[in-house]
Amino acid sequence: MYKAYSASVIGINKKSNQDAHSVYESSKYLICIVADGLGSSKLSEIGSYQATRAVRKAITQWRSLNNSDSNVLLQLIQFYWNLFINDLSLAKKDCLTTCLFVYIDKVASKGLICQLGDGMIVFNTCSETYITPKSIDFNYTKALGSAKNISDWSVKSISFNNQDMQFFIATDGVSDDITENKEFHFLNYLIDEMNNIKENGRNRFLKSILQDWPTKFHKDDKTICIAWRK
Repeated sequence: MYKAYSASVIGINKKSNQDAHSVYESSKYLICIVADGLGSSKLSEIGSYQATRAVRKAITQWRSLNNSDSNVLLQLIQFYWNLFINDLSLAKKDCLTTCLFVYIDKVASKGLICQLGDGMIVFNTCSETYITPKSIDFNYTKALGSAKNISDWSVKSISFNNQDMQFFIATDGVSDDITENKEFHFLNYLIDEMNNIKENGRNRFLKSILQDWPTKFHKDDKTICIAWRK
């Protein structure tokens, strides 16, 4: 019932891809994560990878606590990210990263949409649509490693019962180029195309979309994760 795929490509003339992504699915839940290491941090590709680890670790513990408070989950994510960076004997300022994820509880047909920093999450059901708000504070970088408060996160609780559900998560290398008010068209286009492709070719299709991105000379890394349920 659930389909989830992700892909990433390095930006033009860059030495390393500072984005990271992860899809994890069990019989009870689904996690899709995208993180974008800040270009101003020299080890941000490590920070973004550790963000994906921190989200998965935090959700596992949060579920075991039977605690529905999203603030507890976000605190756990920040705790584990700091722990992982400290274990590597690295400075947080060198590893700054955004963190965007969607958590789906399959049993309860509900979940969370969470975003820290730039990028975009677009979510759609038969009865509800949602796009994470864009950052308006240009004087403060919202990122793991610099976020001061849980309120720096954008959080949305979702419930879809027996409805169809679909969403994508993208770093700003993708989201900045999507025409305003065309986000759901883009989501539907990707799903329609991927439904015509065999399962084992869908990640490659996503990567080809990013490699052939129509905005020429866009230097940002590009990462996207897409999932749907019917």
